Amino acid sequence: MWIPLHVHSQYSILDASASVQAIAEKSASFGMKAVALTDHGNMFGAVDFYKACKDAAVKPILGCEFYVAPGMRQEKKKEMNRSSFHLILLAKNKQGYHNLCKLSSIGYLEGFYYNPRIDNEVLAQYSEGLICLSGCSNSRVAYEVLHGTHESLIEQIKWHRNLFGEDYYLELQRHPMTDHELHADGFYQESWLIQHYQGHIQKQNKVNQALLEISQELSIPVVATNDSHYLERSDWKAHEILINVQSGEPCEIWEKDSYGNPKFRVANPKRLTYPSHEFYFKNPLQMATLFADAPQALVSSLEIGEKCKVELDFKTKHYPVYLPPALNEKEYSREERVQAVEAFLWQLCEEGIGKRYTTERLAKVQEIYPDKKPEDVVRERLNYEMSVIVPKEMCDYLLIVWDFINWAKSQGIPVGPGRGSGAGSIVLYLIGVTDIEPLRFHLFFERFINPERISYPDIDVDICMDRRGEVINYTLNKYGKDNIAQIITFGTMKAKMSIKDVGRVLSVPLAKVNEIAKLIPEDLNITLEKALEKDQDLRQMYESDEEARRILDIGRKLEGSIRNTGIHAAGIIISGEPLTNFIPICNAKDSDMPVTQFSMKPVELVGMLKVDFLGLKTLTAIKMCVDAIKSNTKRDIDWVDLPLDDKPSFDILNQGKTLGIFQLESGGMQDLARQLHLDKFEEIIAVGALYRPGPMDMIPSFINRKHGREPIEYDHDWMKEILSETYGIMVYQEQVMQIASKLARYSLGEGDVLRRAMGKKDMDQMNNEREKFRVGAKENDIDEEVSMRIFDKMVKFASYGFNKSHAAAYGYLSYVTAYFKANYPGDWMASLMTCDRDDLTKVAKFIREGQSMDIKILPPDVNEAGLTFSSGPQGIRFAMSGIKGVGTGVVEAIINERQKAGPFKDLYQFCKRTDPKKVGKKVIEDLVDAGCFDFTGWTRDALKQSVDPIYEATAKEKKEASAGILSLFSLMGDTEESRFLKPPTVKNQRTKQDLLLREKELLGFFLTGHPLDAYKEILKRLSCTPLSHIERMSNDTVFRAAFILETVQVRISAKTQKKFAILIISDGVESFELPMWSELFEEKGHLLKENQLLYAVLQLEIKEEEPRLSCRWIEDLTQANEAMIEACDLAFDKAKHQVAKFAHHKSSAAKASTASTKAKTESVKQVVKTKVKEVVAAPTKMQDPLILKIDADEARLSHILNLKRIFEAHRGDVPVQVEFLIQEHAIATVHIDTNWGVKVTPELHDALRSHKINFCD
Repeated sequence: MWIPLHVHSQYSILDASASVQAIAEKSASFGMKAVALTDHGNMFGAVDFYKACKDAAVKPILGCEFYVAPGMRQEKKKEMNRSSFHLILLAKNKQGYHNLCKLSSIGYLEGFYYNPRIDNEVLAQYSEGLICLSGCSNSRVAYEVLHGTHESLIEQIKWHRNLFGEDYYLELQRHPMTDHELHADGFYQESWLIQHYQGHIQKQNKVNQALLEISQELSIPVVATNDSHYLERSDWKAHEILINVQSGEPCEIWEKDSYGNPKFRVANPKRLTYPSHEFYFKNPLQMATLFADAPQALVSSLEIGEKCKVELDFKTKHYPVYLPPALNEKEYSREERVQAVEAFLWQLCEEGIGKRYTTERLAKVQEIYPDKKPEDVVRERLNYEMSVIVPKEMCDYLLIVWDFINWAKSQGIPVGPGRGSGAGSIVLYLIGVTDIEPLRFHLFFERFINPERISYPDIDVDICMDRRGEVINYTLNKYGKDNIAQIITFGTMKAKMSIKDVGRVLSVPLAKVNEIAKLIPEDLNITLEKALEKDQDLRQMYESDEEARRILDIGRKLEGSIRNTGIHAAGIIISGEPLTNFIPICNAKDSDMPVTQFSMKPVELVGMLKVDFLGLKTLTAIKMCVDAIKSNTKRDIDWVDLPLDDKPSFDILNQGKTLGIFQLESGGMQDLARQLHLDKFEEIIAVGALYRPGPMDMIPSFINRKHGREPIEYDHDWMKEILSETYGIMVYQEQVMQIASKLARYSLGEGDVLRRAMGKKDMDQMNNEREKFRVGAKENDIDEEVSMRIFDKMVKFASYGFNKSHAAAYGYLSYVTAYFKANYPGDWMASLMTCDRDDLTKVAKFIREGQSMDIKILPPDVNEAGLTFSSGPQGIRFAMSGIKGVGTGVVEAIINERQKAGPFKDLYQFCKRTDPKKVGKKVIEDLVDAGCFDFTGWTRDALKQSVDPIYEATAKEKKEASAGILSLFSLMGDTEESRFLKPPTVKNQRTKQDLLLREKELLGFFLTGHPLDAYKEILKRLSCTPLSHIERMSNDTVFRAAFILETVQVRISAKTQKKFAILIISDGVESFELPMWSELFEEKGHLLKENQLLYAVLQLEIKEEEPRLSCRWIEDLTQANEAMIEACDLAFDKAKHQVAKFAHHKSSAAKASTASTKAKTESVKQVVKTKVKEVVAAPTKMQDPLILKIDADEARLSHILNLKRIFEAHRGDVPVQVEFLIQEHAIATVHIDTNWGVKVTPELHDALRSHKINFCD
């Protein structure tokens, strides 16, 4: 037997294609006792590999193929023409594993140069517990054999032997191929390739021979390895493509004729290749054959396997400990610290009772528990929670989270009211980690920490987006930079990505690659295998197109390969000791904070504390709004403690005006709020939980039950108390826990276990729980049929049930934002605009919303505007920092001068008072064009014409003043300013439209007017619909619209090679993408210029709640006349008629399909031999189209050409509609308008019937 000790997985990124699961499974199938993982320079896959091997009953050997610098690791230079050499290290025991972590971390943090590198210094320092293999042909030992002297070779080997002793092995590898394999794999077709192979084998043989001799000479054992990079031998081509995804070099290139036209593809001699195709995962028999002359090399692998005994610890937590204030600067034992931590947590809770439970809150508790004193209820819950927290040793954990949240709040940094199940804990509420009172809203501690399970809960924290970094820096400083890291993520090749990567490396035309990729369904986690099963077009292409099959086959092998690394958006790891004592870390591109080499789940599994510091923009907006209200009204609003019965807040929700309200902004949410008519906070919680896939189906019933249009029914009377809040419908996971507790005598902890089992669909545990529920219910005298019906409903519900604690916390944020919008609309909308000032689309929406609330949006002004959008009595003032080209430093300089010496009187005073080093001439011109000096009464043209002379005059005045020069005019009391008291005569006056376009260029949109304003009267006659109404339109709505063309992108169709355009259109409020396809582009392409005003007939299509527009007719709005209006009306009527026809046929086809399914008739009808069986509708005076139905499976290009000739022979003005069908279902429709219409006559009918084209009935 033999054990693989040199194995690479996908974590040798873009250099190996085998997954760790596949390696473990293949090892088990070969009957191997153990297998090693030795990825290049990293331990990314160690934990997943360890688990996969344990599942496969194979011993995991954790290792790494390190890059060793030729000199010092800190030296970023090459020596011996190499930046590094390879060396295999394997963990023999726990100490060896920790030293692997140390060395891998040092390689990234201290030695990175092309690759993460270590050196002999740190190798000597962290060698304990490690087994060393001399390495492959890229090792230092191999280099000395090939390029050094015998003395230098012996020196290298002896150094490692002295360091590792009996744990040092000389590594032998053999990768020969048979002559047949060389021919079959194309080596002889490329001379350089066969030379590359032969050179590699010669060098390998020379190295092996030298090592065998030295093994005898120095009594150092040899070991056989295979340097595995892919699983099966046949994977060599996929692997070659993988390594060239990284290199960027195509594996195949086009051979071209003398005219430069591509003829066929040939292998690219510049591509990266491995020298042999033997770098696959071999079995023991294959290795025994290869090393028949050196059996001791195989035996050594078994010896190493026996030596390696690493068990990863998934139980111990390496969390930091909290040091309470009472122990600062004191000596203490572990027991004393634990007691002090518990006492401090109790102290915070006791203080919190008085602060948190006001008279009003106690009254609410009394309503829920009328038979108990509210103070006793609070204390009883507190005692219970602490009785769980303390024995589970979670006091430190809770106080660590409390510490940074408490610090953030003390610094005025907004923190969310809670996230996830933590809102169910009264302890967290009392100490200020959460702000949702759990008793009032029936939130359960067991959903947060379950006494029935030993597991630490997640506490995710929402923090103000702008100041999140401050909280992370506080944590970093408190626990030390060696103890904190971000979390790595791995980006993998998804189905479409693998197709695109393979296609690019094989030089397949992009159009062909996109054609394949477009057929892959957009399903979440779709694989190529599933795509081939689901999409018949893709399957057909796979079976009929050799090139497509090749791409898909290779794509399937590479799919799931790790392509790159990233950083988790919010997660931070905090340790009680330096992280490298427990896990390997690496460096990040854009951050000084290191990154774990283990991804999120593995890093938590090995005992690291993960805290999610999530940046939430809504909290930033709330903070801005609160500050603005205080500045404007002197009111200090505590947004964490708002009354939950504010009528204006509910009114604005019920009016559907939810834009800018947290999580309630979508059109669906607006409709839901209007229909439900929210009148209590609990319904806001329910709305957040219901509006998701799954429970969304219950929304109509929820609404009807509230308004008495549907009876509220309970399967058992005891459920009324639990479900009355949600009108008899299960909405929350906590309700499952309550039902199990009330009806079947579960504890709430057991109820949470039941909920988890239902959610995971664990059938074995579900069967046990079913019986337990039946027995418990029976003890409560509940009929078995009733209890089992309830249990089955709970099972169905559990797949989509929502965490009420999270819904309550986020529901409160929804309420807070509604409160500010209803009571302080100007301040709230200004805050939203400031937060989203980099997203002009969102700002435009907020401006529109503000205008609908009668809030004016004022242009920027040097005397009133600042860094942020600000609300005042007149409206919302546009931020100067929102002007293109005006940076923060400029705005701060203007504000500082304004605060120091008062408002600016005019442009001259502005130029005179501001620092020209900070506020330059170009910036002033931009401020003028943006409207910042409109207060002077001068036109923008006059102001801009004056900028240059005023700037020069004030600059000269400043220069003379600084030099102490007094001019004759200044002595007489005269100044340069007198020259600029009146506006100059404008030489080149710009049009209103030019001024507005310049304003849009600077602000991102039109603020003081719009080019369409000049056409208001015409637009009334043209019956135009504002683009803002689109969100209220239904699917397939046809409407007229006028708009300005913002951007034009002309493209070429991959299929037809014809031009089409992608337009961005706007009416000043809303912007949309509008494609203009080839036929219309050919006719109207000349109109497509940026800032062109256009008038069009558009059609709306709604796909996955996203509106998509299509253009049916378009013209130049500036040339509008009666003829154009008439043409537009005809196009509008025609488009509506075609939509109606299509909808009718689609409905008919669907009904026919349903009827056919019910009757179980044959799914495929016989195709008749006549070409056109039926003319469906004869044209009428309304110019109804001639409708033809064609079987898409039978249609060929020749048939279409025949039709074209028939149409040309019967030219007329009747439009034609050709429907392509498959089994009576329309899959596409071609509309041929009157310009290419026909004249319907009996002769036309005869001509259609005479051509033998197979059409369906």
